Amino acid sequence: MSRQHRADVLLALALAHFCVDGVCGAALAAYAFGEPYLEPIVYYFGLYNLIAFGGQWCAGWLFDERPRFLLPALFVAAAFLGIGLLAPLPVGLWVSCLGIGNCVFHAAAGALVLRRHKNFGAPGIFVSGGAVGLGLGLGGFCPAWMFFLLFLASAAFVVRKLRRTPGDNGFVSAGNTVPLSVGTALGCAAALLLCVTLRGFGGGGAADAPALLFPCVFALGKAAGGVLCDRFGYRKTILAIFLLGFFALQGEGLIFALLLAFAFNLTMPLTLRLAHRCSPSRPGLMFGLAAGCLLPGAFYPGAVFVPASAMIVLQFLCLCFAGRVFDGEGREARTR
Repeated sequence: MSRQHRADVLLALALAHFCVDGVCGAALAAYAFGEPYLEPIVYYFGLYNLIAFGGQWCAGWLFDERPRFLLPALFVAAAFLGIGLLAPLPVGLWVSCLGIGNCVFHAAAGALVLRRHKNFGAPGIFVSGGAVGLGLGLGGFCPAWMFFLLFLASAAFVVRKLRRTPGDNGFVSAGNTVPLSVGTALGCAAALLLCVTLRGFGGGGAADAPALLFPCVFALGKAAGGVLCDRFGYRKTILAIFLLGFFALQGEGLIFALLLAFAFNLTMPLTLRLAHRCSPSRPGLMFGLAAGCLLPGAFYPGAVFVPASAMIVLQFLCLCFAGRVFDGEGREARTR
């Protein structure tokens, strides 16, 4: 399969990610604008997040067991999103439909990206559009149906492109040629998931900033992290993230807050790719576990206070440990 073909499918999946988050954000915002009480809004937003992010590991495990379901899952996701948008359902039911649609799409599309690419840039590009789509939706900039129609078009493009190459399933090696021992894989996965959890607590934006400013910075950081890692190497990238984070703490104001958010989001593609390498045959499961680790920051934003400087150090140590494990395994294999 040509490089251009892979790039076309990756960009279509990134666009679909942008649209799915936009659909859900716009639908939830429309509900919140018409709901006079805060308690139901908090409850139903929490229900949506629990299903959309907490269920991805389960959906990802299913797709790992049955890879032939990956492409049909895009239309399953579209069906749930459409029901959530179009059907006159009780609020809890349509919120659940939106959450299921989001969950199924992320698990399937995330597994496709990790299966089809072995670099760091691909997962970063895939996840980058979601923050902007969510910001547009929650801000009421676009109606949900516009996002939904664009999602249908992008999903149809992906399925058409992949089904037109019957001799090639498009899957590549995870990039880790040396299988890790169970204990090593578990330790490495725990460090990476801790890094994701920390990012969930520390990757937010300022409340008084322009509506789409921080989502755009999130998207730029996620895309740039993978591209920089492929270009300059893993070690230089995590060192640059560490230094940029501490530089952002030396000042106050919007610019330094943007730099800090950018630094936190640079780690996203690194954790996704290395989590996949912990279990190369389980891309859906590992993608889902990483997504689920964002839930503590969403549900308990003020429950755990960790100074930003400590979070930067802990994040750096987790990434160092994970990178050292894979580097050490590779050297060991080359000397056998």
